Amino acid sequence: MSITPVKDREGWYDVVVYDRVKVRGGRPQKRTERVQGQRNAERVETRLKAERDAGLVIADTETLSGYARRYLKSRRAEVSAQTLANYKRNVKRYIDRHPIGAMLLRDVDVSAVCTFYADLRERGSKGDPVGTVTIRGVHRVLSLILKRATVDGLLRVNPCTVAKVPKDTTLSDDLEDDEPGIDPELARELVAGLQGSAVYTAAALALATGLRRSELLGLLWQNVDFPAGELHVRGKLEQIGGQVERKPLKSKRSKRTVPFGPNVAEILRQQKAAVAASKLKLQARGVWVDSGHVFPTLNVSFTRDREMLPAGRMWSPDAFARVWTRAVREMNGRRLGEFVLAGGRVEDFEPLEAGPHALRHAYCTAQLAAGVRLEVVSRRMGHSSSAVTAKIYSHVTAEETRDGVDVVDGLL
Repeated sequence: MSITPVKDREGWYDVVVYDRVKVRGGRPQKRTERVQGQRNAERVETRLKAERDAGLVIADTETLSGYARRYLKSRRAEVSAQTLANYKRNVKRYIDRHPIGAMLLRDVDVSAVCTFYADLRERGSKGDPVGTVTIRGVHRVLSLILKRATVDGLLRVNPCTVAKVPKDTTLSDDLEDDEPGIDPELARELVAGLQGSAVYTAAALALATGLRRSELLGLLWQNVDFPAGELHVRGKLEQIGGQVERKPLKSKRSKRTVPFGPNVAEILRQQKAAVAASKLKLQARGVWVDSGHVFPTLNVSFTRDREMLPAGRMWSPDAFARVWTRAVREMNGRRLGEFVLAGGRVEDFEPLEAGPHALRHAYCTAQLAAGVRLEVVSRRMGHSSSAVTAKIYSHVTAEETRDGVDVVDGLL
C-alpha cells in the first residue's frame, strides 16, 4: 500500500509513491510525504501519482552533476570522441564547479539556469569572466542533459528552452578560437620569416588557401589535384589527450574545393619531395609508416615509456603547435638581430607573433579586398553561410561602402 499509518503517531500517515523510471542495477526511486488525516493522505497520494504520470521529478536524491555523468556515459556510442570530450570538459569545468551542479535535479528551474549563466559571465568558475561563446557552449550541453531528463521522466519541462542565453556579442562560432587576424602584408612577412623551418610549407598553404590547422594536418596527397590546381578538403585531425584521429568533415559547406596557383603548386611539390626523401631514408631502417598525409611527422620520437613512434605518422595538433611556437620564436630572434644592426633599440622592437589561424584570416581578408564575391569566399573558407563570413570580416566589407564615391564625385 502507498498509504501507511505512522507508528506511535495516531492520525498521521506516510504516503509513498514509486517512480516508474528504473535505474539499471537499482530499485525504483520513491517519494514520501507525511500528512495528518486519512483524507489528506488520499489527496496527497492522488497528487503524487498525477505528478509522476505528468513527468514531474520523483527522485529526491540525484543531483544535476550526478545525472550529467550518467547522461555523458550514455552518449559514448552516439557522438564522436571529440564532441563527447567537449561535453565532458564543459560539465567538469563549469557545471560541476558551480552550485547548480550540487542542486537536486528536480530543483533545477529557469531561475537556477539564468543565475548560472549570469554567474559565469560575471566571474566564471575560477573568478575570471567567461565569454559569451563559451557560455553558449555550456548552454548547449546543459540543454541536452535536461532534455534527456524530461525523456527519462525526471523533469516535466526543460528549463533551458525558456532560459535566456547571453547575446552573442563576439565573433561567430565558425571562428575556432579567439586569435585575432593579421594584415595580409604582415602575414606575407610572417610566412617569409618561417622559410627554412619545419612549418614553412604549412604556413604558406594556410595563407594561400585559408585552411584551418586541423584541415591542413588532415590533408592527404590524394586530396591534392595538381593538374586542376585544387585542394579537396574532406577531413581534419582531432586530438583528445594523446589520441589523434582523422575525422571526415560533417557539413556540406565544410567539405569544399579550394583552388591554388602555380606558386602554391611548386611549394606542394617541394613538400612532396621532402616527404619522399624522409621516407627513402627511414623506411629502410623500419622506422617509417606511410600515412599519406601532406604534413606527416618527419622525425622519429619516443613516448615517456620509451616506446618508439615512427616517422610518417599523423602530425598531432599539439606537436605541431610546439614546433610552430619554436619556429616563430627563432624567426623573431633573427628579426631582432637585424633590427638592432639597423640602428633600432631593443625596447622598440615589435615581435611578429601569430598562429596558423591568423593566416586564415589574412587569406579571407585578401580575397574580399580583391573583389572576390562574398559567397565564393564563404564557400572557400568553409563557413556555414555567407552571413557568417560577412559578420567576421565586416571590417573588410565596411571599407567597400565608399568604393566609387570619388568616381561619381568627380562627375560633379
